[in-house]
Amino acid sequence: MKGDGIFFLGVLAFFFILWFATGGPTKPISFAGPYITPITDVDTIQQGYGDTPAADFRSSSVWSNIVGGSFSGGTSLGGVSNPSPHRGQVRVAGIGGVSSEDPDLEYVTLRASGNTSIDITGWRLVSGASGRGARIPEGAALPRSGRVNDMGRIILNPGDEAIVVTGEAPTGVSFKENMCTGYFMSRQEFYPSLSNRCPSAYAEFQNHYTGNQLRDDACYNLVRSTPSCRTPSDRGVSNACITLIDNYLTYNGCVENHKNDADFAGGTWRIYLKYENSRGRPAELWKSSRDAVKLLDSEGRTVDFYTY
Repeated sequence: MKGDGIFFLGVLAFFFILWFATGGPTKPISFAGPYITPITDVDTIQQGYGDTPAADFRSSSVWSNIVGGSFSGGTSLGGVSNPSPHRGQVRVAGIGGVSSEDPDLEYVTLRASGNTSIDITGWRLVSGASGRGARIPEGAALPRSGRVNDMGRIILNPGDEAIVVTGEAPTGVSFKENMCTGYFMSRQEFYPSLSNRCPSAYAEFQNHYTGNQLRDDACYNLVRSTPSCRTPSDRGVSNACITLIDNYLTYNGCVENHKNDADFAGGTWRIYLKYENSRGRPAELWKSSRDAVKLLDSEGRTVDFYTY
């Protein structure tokens, strides 16, 4: 019995020396926590219990659930567990204003990257950090000022963009920009700024003034000094100049006279989520850093993902 004990101790000593000689104390596994792979059915992926090694975190099921696979932020993580058939047709192009605490300054840019028009009404934008999100509403393809808007589906044509603001619409509705929407900035603030491509006041004077242009110096000087997409004051000017201002140098007048122009329609939607917190107050949707924007279709499937 004594000889058997000595033999057993000798075997243990041999394996200890072999382990030490092959770098046992310095191997990463020596410092890892418990990681046990359970017995599973045949053809079932085995998921270990315990601490996932840090180097494998990006490929773990936890990370995949957060990011949902490949995304626009520049990193590809393989397949998406629940991909949308619209994947590749619309992408999250960027995010802005997240350093501000004002939800009206916080926005996500979407871009139609396919070759067909796509209806994004009812899709959702969701924060990867908090899981909170908001639904994309209907909008006015041709917005009106001071009138009831005809609301409809938001359709992105190939190459179109959508600037999706977390806060509330200055005009009360989501809308598509056009040649004349720059006039909205004379009464409300927009972030980012609207495109400013209205016909100039001087061009409208040249084309539509009904009086004697050479004699009406006051109207001439007024339109020459009026910035694009701004309605000038009609004080101290002739009746013909007032008519020009009312009929051509306002948003509705601009629309009425230029809606059939070849370059009237714009390529950018302004979408407002009007996101509110659990107390019903306007709130931010995205963290200032280290968050992700997940774009889901109406069935909750992943269209695209963007991290920052």
